[in-house]
Amino acid sequence: MGTETFSTTTPTGFLDVALASRIGGSLAKRKPLPSSYRPGMLEDELSRCSVLAQERVALESGLSPAGEPRARVVDRAQWVAANVESVDRLVGPSLAAADARRKVHMPARLTRLSRQGSAAQLGTMLAWMSSRVLGQYDILVGEETNDSEDIISYVGPNIVALEQRFGFDSTQFRLWLALHECAHRAQFMGPAWVRPYFLGLINEAVSLVTTDSAALLAGVARAAREIAKGENPLAESGAAGVFASDEQREALRRLAALMSVLEGHGEVVMDEAAKDLVPDAHRFHDALRQRRKEPSAPAKLLNQLLGMDAKLRQYEQGEIFVRALRASGGRSLVTELFDGPEQLPTMEELVEPNLWLDRHGR
Repeated sequence: MGTETFSTTTPTGFLDVALASRIGGSLAKRKPLPSSYRPGMLEDELSRCSVLAQERVALESGLSPAGEPRARVVDRAQWVAANVESVDRLVGPSLAAADARRKVHMPARLTRLSRQGSAAQLGTMLAWMSSRVLGQYDILVGEETNDSEDIISYVGPNIVALEQRFGFDSTQFRLWLALHECAHRAQFMGPAWVRPYFLGLINEAVSLVTTDSAALLAGVARAAREIAKGENPLAESGAAGVFASDEQREALRRLAALMSVLEGHGEVVMDEAAKDLVPDAHRFHDALRQRRKEPSAPAKLLNQLLGMDAKLRQYEQGEIFVRALRASGGRSLVTELFDGPEQLPTMEELVEPNLWLDRHGR
């Protein structure tokens, strides 16, 4: 997704994009930039790394997207603004439609205050996330794929700060990051079905949003029953899963299965492609995994509310699943996951890869 073309997006009217970007950007800018941060030089190097990474990713994954990858270095405030826009384009129309279905509408003043409150919440959440993100390939928004969206964004200040904190070899670390982001680009730009399937699941989950008080109370009651059984109602999808209908929860489960495969596959492809290319790859992997496991107490709560804990499990469970397939049938079997949505595992098969292997006669 481009970060210099925010004005090209058609606003949905559901979210105050300008306010969310302003609040999030202001908070994101409070964290100082590393003294050695040079965005122009960093972008040149990451562009070269991305081209080399795509070649290695294609060899390892069997997925070959057209064209060369393009890298763009953004700061934290730019990352926030770009993701506010993504949220608005991705879920805004469906949420606006759900709001229109309401039988009783709030007065205009309260509606405006609600939009402003939602914008403040989103901006604050993204500002917190902006200090942890290193790279992002986002071609998941907009009705049509175009060149302005086929971009790998690297959050430059975070990359440089991490290199300084751990004493990483910057050349190796940047190439290692590029391998992961190029793996995601190959996933979305290689198979023709992945992007529309993802967007379809998002639309399905959001379009089922309800404002019916009985349905919302049913979600709270279900969460209470899960707590009584010793289960965590936030574990699978964060707070969204608590208030979701049964139909939404099923869409969220299929979305989680897809994301688990994408994240796990990205991790495996990165590791395999880096074996003879990035000597310090194991050190980078260990440091980032440890970083994920050490959030502060408030951050841990926020992780659960946002479903970020679920995302971290996606890396782990998805990687275990993909490695099990690779051990059973080599890289060609793993590549079959991208033949179509019917090849994707269920959540149960993610936990028990043998179930997927049995279903496919392996």
